[in-house]
Amino acid sequence: MLMEKEITNAVPTAEVETSAVVTLLNCIGHQDFLNALMVFGKSTADADLISVFCMGDRDTPLLIGTASVLGNRRAELAAKNYERHVASDRNATLLTSPESPGDFLTAQTADSITSFPYRRDCYDQPGIAARISLIRRRPDYGLSVSLYRAAENAPFSESSYDDLAAILGLMLSATERHVAFTLKETVWKEDDVQVRLALNYPELTDREREVAAMTIKGRTASEISALLGIAETTVITHRKKAYQRMKVANLRELMATFRA
Repeated sequence: MLMEKEITNAVPTAEVETSAVVTLLNCIGHQDFLNALMVFGKSTADADLISVFCMGDRDTPLLIGTASVLGNRRAELAAKNYERHVASDRNATLLTSPESPGDFLTAQTADSITSFPYRRDCYDQPGIAARISLIRRRPDYGLSVSLYRAAENAPFSESSYDDLAAILGLMLSATERHVAFTLKETVWKEDDVQVRLALNYPELTDREREVAAMTIKGRTASEISALLGIAETTVITHRKKAYQRMKVANLRELMATFRA
């Protein structure tokens, strides 16, 4: 990792054209949001690709989407290869660590990556030179937005990191709202149950959310007990408390609420 720092104060304010911000905000909740985010990243930071990840089920990052001004083939190749190397990426660790909430800015270039397979598959093959990311980790969820430079262009300069942090702050705020909206609609990835629960029922504890997600997916208390390594009676207690917080009486009501 070329750079990693926690942003302890407010994310810097970006000075960008009001019209560009308005255009991006108008796309929140719509199918073309990722493309609008890419246009915004290109116009404000001269980025060539973007990716957005959210904390997913069992703390596995979920790819919300990726886009590129150079054609989505490169972005999709990088995203596909990334699935095999997520354990090698510091961003994934920050994104999935509820013990360390905060906002984090990270930057890396292809040359700074020590894992040869990770660099080959995620940077060299799709033609990526550098990445800068803003990761927001909260006790209930994690979200990251990353900007990339293509190999045919120069990496982001270190002197521009503050400006890029401000731009990423705007993009992350818009993405938070987009995720909150779209996860309530059928157009989104309904298989990522924990993300939807975290955003729609933030009062759930981590364990209650995990048990509720497995219950929604059809797991019995006995199966959940075996998967989580806790007593079946403990699972039943967590499930009961989750129902209370979500204001449902049983699985039927839970499923009806979740699909609403």
